[in-house]
Amino acid sequence: MQKILISKIVKIIIEKNPRFVFDSRNIKKGDIFIGIKSKNDDGSNYIDSALKKGCLLAIINSKHSNKKVIYTMNVTKFIKLIAYELLNKYKGKVIAITGSVGKTTMKENISNYLFSKNITHFKSYKNFNNELGLIFNILNIKFNSTYSIFELGISKINEMKKLTNILNPHYVLITNIEDSHIGNFESYKSLMLNKLYLLNSNRLSFGLINFRKNIDLIPNKYKSNKKISFINLEKDVDNLKIKTLKKFSNISFNFSKNKYFIKSESNNIINIKIALFTFLAMKNIVSTSLKDNFFHIKSLLPGHGYIIKNNKKYTIYDHSYNASPYSLRENLMSFLNTPLYNKYDIIIIGSMKELGKFSSLYHKQIIEIVKNNNNIFLIGDEFYKLVNKYESKNLIFFRNYYESLPHIIKRLNKCKNIFIMGSHGNKLDMVVKELC
Repeated sequence: MQKILISKIVKIIIEKNPRFVFDSRNIKKGDIFIGIKSKNDDGSNYIDSALKKGCLLAIINSKHSNKKVIYTMNVTKFIKLIAYELLNKYKGKVIAITGSVGKTTMKENISNYLFSKNITHFKSYKNFNNELGLIFNILNIKFNSTYSIFELGISKINEMKKLTNILNPHYVLITNIEDSHIGNFESYKSLMLNKLYLLNSNRLSFGLINFRKNIDLIPNKYKSNKKISFINLEKDVDNLKIKTLKKFSNISFNFSKNKYFIKSESNNIINIKIALFTFLAMKNIVSTSLKDNFFHIKSLLPGHGYIIKNNKKYTIYDHSYNASPYSLRENLMSFLNTPLYNKYDIIIIGSMKELGKFSSLYHKQIIEIVKNNNNIFLIGDEFYKLVNKYESKNLIFFRNYYESLPHIIKRLNKCKNIFIMGSHGNKLDMVVKELC
């Protein structure tokens, strides 16, 4: 009975392409409502609101008299089965992107590139990249698209195995494997093996991995697989030149004996590497010659590092959404080395989470980078634990963002640029909101 019901729902998805919505407040007529139960709430409690707004169907964990309502004891398991069935019928190619830094930027880069070539495609919503987020995105897939691009993220052991078993992508792109969430993986080797599990997809046609560590760490089963290529953008890119103009930058570099050019609104070194990685991936996936060597101008995005210009005198470089040792270090160094940076500018750094026994080491490394600069605000318990080890008038430590706000605001008069970056748990987005 359940299989028949799932087949009927999949048929509706293919024929009517309805939106799947988890939040009843966002329901529009013709949507399918999913009532997910969390620790703090149960979406099934909002079924009457969803029905009132005209949902096509509703899948919840409680019985209801309305014929539009599908009852199941385990909503997550049920919609996962729908996702499996839908992917089995999908004729397009699935691209999966993972990595410690640049997943969302690369997803947007690929989307923009395919759009520029008039290739129909679907891209996953924002950075919904855990198991439930993946299921949600599969349910909302454009069924007749040529490619579907999914962003996958993990923070625990065996998470990637679950995601791989659901998606089984044709193309696997790993932007990098750094120390993000390393506290949950016990060691770098464990973290690396969990990320690489995505290459075990039973539909794999091509895999591209940017790996800057010792290649001997990679298991032979991956290195010997002719479908998989490993590159190192730290070493393989040379003669990098960035010429910053008023509205964009001209970027040139050499890679594998070839010279490439990019015209971009961003000159961030991480974004440049992500653009190059996208460029190389598209050569293999779309089989295009890319004869002119110019990457599509809209494809080199600023990623989450949004540049916010307001009617005040300063510009905010907003990386408040997340941070890892690698991404924080690279973005921070990029900001400090920009010609626009001066001693009156403000740097706000939130602590990094889920680093376990490595936490103190990585936070000390960040402090060493900035300790001789002015107007440095360090926010979060992980930084505050080190306050007694670093006595400097330039470094100001706070346990949380709201304690720091009055002190930051006092220093805005001469400031031209503000750099903000930290793990999401520090709520630095609230600092951005206050400064805007």
